[in-house]
Amino acid sequence: MQGTADRNEHFISESFVKNRFGINGFVQLFHVEWNKWKPKAASPQFVFSQRGYTQFLAEGEPVDHTLEESFGKVESKLHDVFPVLDNAAESETTMVPEPIYDTLCWYCAHLWHLSPFAKAKAPANFVMQLNMDLKHGNLRPLQEFGVTAWDTCQILAMHMNGHRFILYGDDFHQWAFRVQCVKGIADRFMMFKHNVKWTVYNSPIELPISDVALIDMPESKEVHSFILPISPNKVLIGRILNGKQTPHNETIIYGGTLTREEAEKTVEIICLSAFKSVACRNKMDVAGIRKRAKENGVKFARIKDLKAVWEAGTKVFRFKKYLITPVSKEKYIEFIHSFILPPE
Repeated sequence: MQGTADRNEHFISESFVKNRFGINGFVQLFHVEWNKWKPKAASPQFVFSQRGYTQFLAEGEPVDHTLEESFGKVESKLHDVFPVLDNAAESETTMVPEPIYDTLCWYCAHLWHLSPFAKAKAPANFVMQLNMDLKHGNLRPLQEFGVTAWDTCQILAMHMNGHRFILYGDDFHQWAFRVQCVKGIADRFMMFKHNVKWTVYNSPIELPISDVALIDMPESKEVHSFILPISPNKVLIGRILNGKQTPHNETIIYGGTLTREEAEKTVEIICLSAFKSVACRNKMDVAGIRKRAKENGVKFARIKDLKAVWEAGTKVFRFKKYLITPVSKEKYIEFIHSFILPPE
């Protein structure tokens, strides 16, 4: 294995956490698993990161850090973005230079795809897309597998006869995560740029940030939202209408101020969204807030095996000619549900 493996890699920018949520370079860190605070303030160097989180280890190939490098290129431009967002919160509308707007949308696209939740469900998403492609006769995924024309015909015939196809083996998780990122980040960027309207809100109470920085959830039957705390007193919220989309080319950021009730609900959503940790400038009753969020009907799906998500990047992928295998519809559904659990 050539190259540096098992580096500490972030799925939320270290500089973003340090500069926007830290005091003297440190943050307060709440551990969800243990339901308690880290005794001493934590360095963002080891917050929202994991050994080998984005790397891809393939047998006989150099260590692949392309996801980390892609994220790093966006991170390097963030110092130009957040001052613009801070100012936008003070005006009803702000016309943002397109390069700044693009960096914001690229950053959000990376946050979405690199989050622990997106990583956990990457194999399920891959398999659902594969079977959808087979249903519509799209053979490109099979060609990417190196499947022969004869075998492709057999696979299509089996799919038409009711079989479904899933991934097999014990080393495919990071591979599926990487495939989903490579294919999805650019599409997510286009959606964030042309279909989502972004608003920066001032908050009357302190905001934390969770390990799912960009929180994806429905706001109503008509609207889906993306929530990103960008400082202890500001939150960026993107909204997209459900159903048919009308793309826009505007690079406008809207501004506003949350009511105290809206801010408290936002804090509940942020705290409950976390799988592993919550960071903030000053300690708050995260355990109590999470409990109150559940009582108020806030719900998030759960990761079935969080340990597997953290360790996925440390496993060597041994490429097989066939990564997919036919199963019954029942086994297919079982596979899909083996990564994510419904809300409690």
